[in-house]
Amino acid sequence: MAEPGNTNRGTQLTRRRALAVAGTVSLGTTAGCLDSIQGIGGGRTEIEPTEPDDRDDSGTDGDHVPTYGEFYHHLEDAGITVDELYHDTDDDDLILFYESDAETRDESDNEIAQIYIIFRDELVARGSDVNHMYTEVIGGFDGQVDGWGINSEWAEDDLAGVAEPIDVWNAIVDTMVYEGDSDRYDLPEDSTDQ
Repeated sequence: MAEPGNTNRGTQLTRRRALAVAGTVSLGTTAGCLDSIQGIGGGRTEIEPTEPDDRDDSGTDGDHVPTYGEFYHHLEDAGITVDELYHDTDDDDLILFYESDAETRDESDNEIAQIYIIFRDELVARGSDVNHMYTEVIGGFDGQVDGWGINSEWAEDDLAGVAEPIDVWNAIVDTMVYEGDSDRYDLPEDSTDQ
């Protein structure tokens, strides 16, 4: 599948790829090292929502690994407006463009946490081969995060109790990118609490 039609998004996807690749090392990886990482890959397939498989978690039917289309459905079912979802087939990464309904930083953080929990519970916990997901926020308020990334290893550590939820949250915060390539800590407090 071709890149999204907006050439500006193509540039941002390279930045998001860097976010995702940066997260492969550990929970302590920060966005500060992104400039040295080269974006690679590019075989992208657009994902459409599909109804989740209704098999239960018992017996052989419990071995069902959810599809990315089912993940898309779960996001929308939870009230997240998905604009586009892509699977990077070269690296088994997801690229999510979503429309934010948030009007404050707290509401935006709640959306991010909700997306992460769906990623963790509906993909990682159920055996998906996804490596990373990186996102682009569409229609956000002034000062809202433009994008963020998550590493499936962080979710695995969270599920196994190896990492605390706050450790995962802090790792996600470290991947957040704001307008002008600022990070969350560079912004004046009032620019994000509108």
